[in-house]
Amino acid sequence: MMHHSHYLDKRSAGYLSEALINHFHKNEAAYREIVIVCVGTNRYTWDSLGPMVGSRLKASGKPGPVRIYGTLDQPVHALNLHKTMHHITAKHMEAYVVGVDACLGQFYKIGTLQLVEEPLQPGASQGKPLPPVGHIHFKGIINNHRALNTKVLEHTSLTFVAEMAAVMSDVLVRACREITPLLLPAAAPEASAPDRLSAGS
Repeated sequence: MMHHSHYLDKRSAGYLSEALINHFHKNEAAYREIVIVCVGTNRYTWDSLGPMVGSRLKASGKPGPVRIYGTLDQPVHALNLHKTMHHITAKHMEAYVVGVDACLGQFYKIGTLQLVEEPLQPGASQGKPLPPVGHIHFKGIINNHRALNTKVLEHTSLTFVAEMAAVMSDVLVRACREITPLLLPAAAPEASAPDRLSAGS
């Protein structure tokens, strides 16, 4: 199922955050934390939506047990996505994971935010074999899918992307505030864990 709304619609933040909360409720698994993986790069404006969202979430003082991967300072992209997802799988085994990314779409859908109840498939449009991300994903349409010419994509407005990132981060902050009280308490560390960690350092 997909939920969508234009970023300029004043109802978008409330509608999409509620959809994200409802998806969490529908999932029967018990989670201890939330992990948000913001995919993209800081090298190109048209691919910086994810990292912008991640940076805004970091700056917002994210509520509760929320972990952010992918910011303008430390982006998650095609070159390190495998490593990042391996780390998340190993370190956050009981996490509810949300993927965030930019995407291309039909011209009249530019500016639309889409919350899709399935894993993000980064690089799918370019045939790149990248790992899926999340139990659900959140993306923004930043340009026309026919704009495959990089020079066209380079004209994507920074202000436009930043405004979309602001709405998307608002959606995620609202949802996290409602979801975090429903998470299970953090698991107590094993007594022998410090010794093992010390031995491996």
